[in-house]
Parts: sequence; structure tokens; C-alpha cells
Amino acid sequence: MRARVSFVAGVLAALVAAPAAHAAATQETILMDDNRLLYRGAAVTDVTLAELRALGVDRVRVSVHWANLAPRARAPARPDDPAGYDPGVFDAHDHLVRQAAREGLEVLFNVTGAAPRWAAGRARGRFVNRTFAPDPRAFHHFARMVGRRYDGTYPDENQGGRPLPRVSAWSVWNEPNHGAFLQPQWTRDAQRRWRPASPARYRRLARAGLSGLAVSGHTTASDILLLGETSPLGNGSRRGRTQTIAPAAFLRELLCLDRRLRPLRGARARRTGCDFARRGELAVNAYAHHPYSIVSPPATSRRNRDEVSLGDVRRLYRILDAAARAGHLPGRLPVWVTEYGWQTPPDPFRGVDPLDGARWWSQAERQTRADPRVGALTQFLLLDDEPDRAQRAGSKPFWRTWQSGLRYADGAPKPAYDAFRLPLVVPERTPAGRPFTLWGLVRPAAGRDGGLPTTVRLQFRPPGSATWQEAGAVQVSAPSGVFTARPTSPGPGTWRYLWTEPAPAAPPQRRGLLFPRPAPPPPTHASQALDTR
Repeated sequence: MRARVSFVAGVLAALVAAPAAHAAATQETILMDDNRLLYRGAAVTDVTLAELRALGVDRVRVSVHWANLAPRARAPARPDDPAGYDPGVFDAHDHLVRQAAREGLEVLFNVTGAAPRWAAGRARGRFVNRTFAPDPRAFHHFARMVGRRYDGTYPDENQGGRPLPRVSAWSVWNEPNHGAFLQPQWTRDAQRRWRPASPARYRRLARAGLSGLAVSGHTTASDILLLGETSPLGNGSRRGRTQTIAPAAFLRELLCLDRRLRPLRGARARRTGCDFARRGELAVNAYAHHPYSIVSPPATSRRNRDEVSLGDVRRLYRILDAAARAGHLPGRLPVWVTEYGWQTPPDPFRGVDPLDGARWWSQAERQTRADPRVGALTQFLLLDDEPDRAQRAGSKPFWRTWQSGLRYADGAPKPAYDAFRLPLVVPERTPAGRPFTLWGLVRPAAGRDGGLPTTVRLQFRPPGSATWQEAGAVQVSAPSGVFTARPTSPGPGTWRYLWTEPAPAAPPQRRGLLFPRPAPPPPTHASQALDTR
């Protein structure tokens, strides 16, 4: 065995001089977990934000639910003025933006439904639900109010009048192509044929929300304004009020393009409510999408060409670019992945093997960072949701909540926790004697202190051995945090890398303290261990 280990160390010594990768340094890391960030109290918010900062997260995405903040019985007398609302309804969001600023984290507000009852539409004069035909004019006032409160100057009622921090990234509505979030998705025309309804409805909501944000000082000149937030799948050939529309079909209709990506004309344009000739392009600077791969690796392509998982993101680019040529959008919009991840057991229906989920996350990182048009990648959930205990135990409704966290519901970390903090991609097959590419990302070091250079230690463990063998050091690119190496494979085994956090600044010594307690050594973190054949 000693001879084998000696061979491994000798082969990998050249890694010290391996060239670093030139990946996109601008891709943001985002995490969304409304439960932890908004609904468990200030102490949980603070602990969660501190953990996210340590993990290397740049921004948090949180929901701003219209029905939660607006009065439930009737419209406020001053719907676009924060002072016209009960100040207590803002406490969770106020605390979040203050604490995020202290931790050096940015915030993305998703201003979304459901609508308050008084702003929801009616069918044959009767209330349907809070997602049915929300009133765009009322939504304009709501978005304007939220934008005003978080413009960086609004005085906080609970902080002695000190201004609340500014929020500089916004998106309008959540998954408008999904029947759970916006209805009707389809309606019948005069000939009783089903026609898409949600794209035109969302276009009106988007214009209303964006104009409300613009009036309150949030424009593409100063802020990130996202269109879309679309769900990745559709309901196939099924039609109806709640039947989800696949994202590419939804986006074409939203942007008034036909299947060949030509601008709609004549009767079809009028039927779809196309307003670009009259109102101009949608004032956004990125498109948001949730390209879940469900139970497949991130490079997997959907057979339905109107569905868009991460392996199909170029389908979005073609539609967005065609809309830009038609004057309906700004040119070459980036795509922000604003929800992503894999569910794991205990969900018995959609849960993938936790080790697969961890490997696939690293692969998604490499895949998106190799694409300069992907502006952000968002992990959905830090902690798994609890199941819906109001439903029959073990049933699909019981597991309709999400188990895509980096930690299980009891707080125990999944393999994905290390894969998120320190992604690593190694080919599953590395025949002995052949070179291969090893890719990694030191997320906590990305952009830290201006992206100071750092190194990682690669390690290899042969089959049957309990000992990790040093396999060389690799410099990490600044400020992206990415590194690559191209070793010659010693054959089957297990790979990982180690990264040591920079030592914290020495605390000031108090006068008269002759024997100060020595600072603990900086912690060393290990990436997920990956087996090769």
C-alpha cells in the first residue's frame, strides 16, 4: 500500500502549478428560506443570516406577500403610502433588512400574491380565491408603497425614526405560469376553445408593479428589476383555470411572440392584449426562472421543448433575444436562477438520494458559472419544511411541503451542506494514467476582502484506505473563488479538498492582561468526498 501512496503523491505534485479557471466572477449566490428569515422571530432571523454569511451567500430572496401586509377587510385609504398601513405588519421585513445590512448581505424582494380579498377578481360576480385575477391598479399602489418604505430614507417606527436600509433588487410575482399562484391560467373564448389567460394577466401585473417601483425610486438605472420568476414545468395538454402553462409557451405569449418567435400581429395580438407598440418595452434588466431538475442531474434536458430545466436555459435565451429584437425587452437580458435544489428523503415521492443531490448541486454550480449569462444561482431552503401534519401521514398531500434544504428539519446537515459551501466536481470515471479536470469553488472566500488569493489542499484516498493522502495545493482565482486542476488519475478512489479560513483579526489586548488567551486556530473545512471509478 505504501508504494501506491507514493505513486499518488508523485503524480499529483504538478497540481501546485495548475492554471486557475476563468469563470464568471459576477454570479451571485442567493438563498431563500422565508420560514427561517421571516416567520420564526428575530432571533432565528439573526442566527440564520449569520450562518448564510459564513456559508458565502451574497443575497437572500424573501417574499413580500400582498395579502399579509395589506388590510384584509377593505382597501386602505392611502394604498401607496406606508403610513396608511398598520406598522406592525412590516416588523419581520424591517428586521430582516436591518440585520442583513449588518451582516453585509443584499436582499431581493419578491413582491407577490396572494392578493387581499378586496383586490381579487370575481367570476360571475362571486369571489373565487386570492390568486384569481388580481387588480393591476391596486397592485401598482402596493408595489409603490413597498418601494417607498424600502428606498433607504423611510423612517422606521420602531427604531427612533432611523431610516430603513434600501432594498435594491426586486421581482414581480412568483411563478405566474403556475395555477397555484395566478389564476385563471386558461379561459374559454367565444367558440369555447381554451386560450392562455395568465400571460396577459401577468403582463399587466408586471407593468403595474414595475411602474409602482419606478415611482418610488427603483428603476433599472439604480436597481435590479426581475421579470418572470417562472416555474419550470407545465401540465401537458390539460387545460383549465388551474392548469399550469409551460414556461416557454407562457413567455412567448407574455412577450407577444408566435412559435417561430415572430411578433404577433392583428387579431391574435389584440386577443392577447399586446401593448408594446403603445407602452414600449418592459423596464427590467434580468429574467428570473426556477429551473428545477426535479429528480435528474442539472444537465438533463426536458423532452417537452416548452419546459425549461437548468439544462434547457438556452430555450429562454432564444425567446428573450427575439423579444429584444422586436423591441419588447432590453437586449441580452441575463437569467437569474431564483429557486433551485433537490428534495431528499424523508419525502418518499420526490426525494433523491442525498449524495446525488449534493453531487448535482456542485455540477449545477460549474454549469452556471461557465455561462456568463447566468447572473445568480439560488438554493431554495436552508432547513427542510416539516410535513403537512393535517394530512394523512405518508400520503402525497402530507409531503407536499419542500424537503430541499441544506439541513433536515431537525437541523442535521445533509451532504448538500458541504457541497453548497465548497462545491467540487470530479468525473465519476477517471481511468488510471489519464488526465482529468477537477473543478471546485470556495464559496466563503469568493469576493472576501476584494477576493484575496487563497489556496486549497487536494487529497486522495485509495480504495480500502482510511487515510487521506496529500495531493498538492491549488491557488483559487480571485474574486470568483473558483479553481481547477488537471491531475493524472491514479485510478479508483475518493477525492476532496480542504480550505482553511483566514485567521480573524487579533482582538485588542486590555491593559494589565499579561497572559492573554491565545486565539483558536482558524477552522479547516472539507468539501464533499467524491468517489471515482
